[in-house]
Amino acid sequence: LIMKFFISLSFLLLFAFNPINSNEIKIVYVDTDKILNESNVGKNIKKQVDAINDKNISNFKKIEEKLKAEEKKISQQKNIISKEEFEKKVNALRINANKFNKDVNDSKKDLMLKKNIATKKLLDDLTPILSEYASKNSIHIILQKSLIIIGREDLDITDSILAIVNKRVKNIKLN
Repeated sequence: LIMKFFISLSFLLLFAFNPINSNEIKIVYVDTDKILNESNVGKNIKKQVDAINDKNISNFKKIEEKLKAEEKKISQQKNIISKEEFEKKVNALRINANKFNKDVNDSKKDLMLKKNIATKKLLDDLTPILSEYASKNSIHIILQKSLIIIGREDLDITDSILAIVNKRVKNIKLN
């Protein structure tokens, strides 16, 4: 809220002390979150993330089931095998469980990194589109909608930009 206030104050001061008449300055805004979520390429990124996540979950459930079966087997052998052998098996199971937890966390981090890289690529592709749109339409400033407190609907160019993104940006692969 404070940041929005300072940004609004900065623009107000910019226009108050700028020799250009503020009526001549054309300002619009765009909802980048909508573009990230509703563009064809944004939906494709989400679909890829979901597919990888589902595959990871399936694989980790199988491993988890094996670990639980091993734990059950060890607990059933508690009174049959020697105390040393029991401790050895429990320690081995604990090591495997720790490795499993680390692998789960690593896969989540890796997937988040891939998603962030793909999102950054989409935002990088969006920048020249916005620049070209601003040039063609004599727009001086394009703001992000999340920084706007109040704005007229006719200043929202999101749908126009979304259509351009859908035409120009076809696919971004998760690496």
